[in-house]
Amino acid sequence: MKNPRTWAEIDLGKVQANIETIRCSLKPETQILAVVKADAYGHGAVAIARTALASGASMLGVGDSTEALELREAGIRAPIIILGAISDQEIDCVMRHNVTPSIHSLERLADLSHAASRHDRRLHVNVMIDTGMGRVGVRPESALKLVKAVCDDPHLELLGVSTHFSCAHFEDLGFARQQLGRFRAVAALLRDAGIRPPVLHAANSAGLFAMPESHFDMVRPGAAIYGIDPGNLSRCDVSLSPVLEWKTQVVYWKWVREGTPIGYNMAYRAPRRIKIATLPVGYDDGYNFSFSNTAEVLYKGRRCRVVGNVTMDYIMVDVGEVPDVRVGDEITLLGTDGDAEITATELARLMGAPPYAVTSLLGQRVKRIYMDSSGSELQIGAVRRARLNARPYDILAIR
Repeated sequence: MKNPRTWAEIDLGKVQANIETIRCSLKPETQILAVVKADAYGHGAVAIARTALASGASMLGVGDSTEALELREAGIRAPIIILGAISDQEIDCVMRHNVTPSIHSLERLADLSHAASRHDRRLHVNVMIDTGMGRVGVRPESALKLVKAVCDDPHLELLGVSTHFSCAHFEDLGFARQQLGRFRAVAALLRDAGIRPPVLHAANSAGLFAMPESHFDMVRPGAAIYGIDPGNLSRCDVSLSPVLEWKTQVVYWKWVREGTPIGYNMAYRAPRRIKIATLPVGYDDGYNFSFSNTAEVLYKGRRCRVVGNVTMDYIMVDVGEVPDVRVGDEITLLGTDGDAEITATELARLMGAPPYAVTSLLGQRVKRIYMDSSGSELQIGAVRRARLNARPYDILAIR
């Protein structure tokens, strides 16, 4: 095989373009926090973080301290906020590497204060308000007490106060606006108490396009950076460019007779004499089992159906309509081929999941190949040595 078994081509020029589109919807003073948790939704956290910062983002958002540490070890010094909760075992890592945790309770505040005291330093923290997500965050009626406790603590410093929308992608924005109203009420209470957090932030990708009034001091795009529709782009008249295309290749093909069973459990039987291609990608690579007998791939600009159950390492595809099938031919699992396209939204519907789950679940065997806007391949190693103030194409060396 000339290429990897399966690979993802990631266009960093499109990351820059998507951030520019986001910037056009904001006031000049509104900051952008680029959400790069879950390995940047499967796109590769270090490369995306570098490009996002060079394109105008001022902060990064991650899911836990391990993700933050990866960025710090790559030489990234920009502010990093852990958007969710942290465990006891993560506190020392947060302290050592100057990472901002989000807090939701007085108990966690005390833990962080004690750790900061031991390290003889002040730790920035972000206070998360649960306005209706029901996941983590202090209740709005208890928020003032928690924020005041942060401000009064000699070892802690308030960086931001935030909330998270649960359904800003809905056509009916009623509940999202209720959440926004609760958050505004908390901000008013803080203001009346003489507290002005440096950064108020609420808007995710869907919220920043649907509700400009939710921008506050900073927005937190995740899916939008990657050109993935959070569910409302068409309604908001916004066009973004998908950053990632996922590909594989033919490793074997054959004709099979009518009635021939294909794959485990004989989940498919050939309805006639058909041509079957075997592709080296499976659910260990993130090609979801729910794609069995339902998903399609692109081969020479044609849609070809997956037949039989998706296995750990392989899928089988009916390529009977494709002329001149050859081992080594390129197959597109996600992306475009000629005039045909398979989107993350299409695959996500088969999974019963949001579109960004498709890329977030890409496995370790899927080689990430980084490209610039001209289609030239870039070396990921160069990203780790890049200057933070460089342009995206300056910070990567073309191979």
